[in-house]
Amino acid sequence: MKQSIGWQKNKWLDIEDIYISANDRGLKFGDGIFETILIKNNNAVLIDEHIQRLENSGRVLNMNVNINKSHLKDIINLGITQLSLKNNQLGSIRINYSRGLNNDRTIRINNDQQKDYNHNLWIEFYVIKPNFSPISTFISQAEKRNQYSLINQCKTFSYNQSIQVLIEANKKLFDDCLMLNTANELCCGSTFNILLKRNNRWITPRKESGCLQGIMVKKAIKLKIIKEEFILPKFYNDDILIAINSLSCRQINRVNDIEFITTFDPKYFWELLYK
Repeated sequence: MKQSIGWQKNKWLDIEDIYISANDRGLKFGDGIFETILIKNNNAVLIDEHIQRLENSGRVLNMNVNINKSHLKDIINLGITQLSLKNNQLGSIRINYSRGLNNDRTIRINNDQQKDYNHNLWIEFYVIKPNFSPISTFISQAEKRNQYSLINQCKTFSYNQSIQVLIEANKKLFDDCLMLNTANELCCGSTFNILLKRNNRWITPRKESGCLQGIMVKKAIKLKIIKEEFILPKFYNDDILIAINSLSCRQINRVNDIEFITTFDPKYFWELLYK
């Protein structure tokens, strides 16, 4: 069984054999978008929702993403087959889409850039073990999300801000970071959405906070498990705080000096959303 495999330009490759041109805008400028999808029971879970968000990100960022959905799904199904996962094993898919090649050193978009998605797209497949371990978090003092930014509505290649807040948290001996927006409203984590249970109600930061609209959060809203709300960064010991994304669900057991006393089964909650 392979632990990973990649697809690029109609070829199946080892991950380390995927090469991106130095003139690719995704590499040079972070000018690209991506989606990460869970493989469960040898199926790409919520694949339509992920492809839709990829296309939406392309529209928001004026990338003119031109994806053949049927072809893309065929590639994904072949990749899952090549991983040969056992029924109890999970995997992940990362779909990467760059704006294309750049012919000069400026950020100006070339009219003749490649628009064939076979050249602008590459896909990675991995065997994974989801993370359900609790984490401690620190509210970043160095970085804030811009709630008005188009970029924050999309999953882009640029993770510089997330990397900086993670470094900030680690220096203070916390596992990860929470982020506020420029109005000091609770927004998101470095790489995850936030769910909060208080007074027997589940709530999550509203989309106007500048948080990425997570697929798992969207599913929970659809199931009427949670509601979006304006949330201030004020916590209580009996709160239940969850960090969630497509590949993990972890209870936050501490924010700054506040330690939470209530335990919770994040794995059960995560699997509930994936049913």
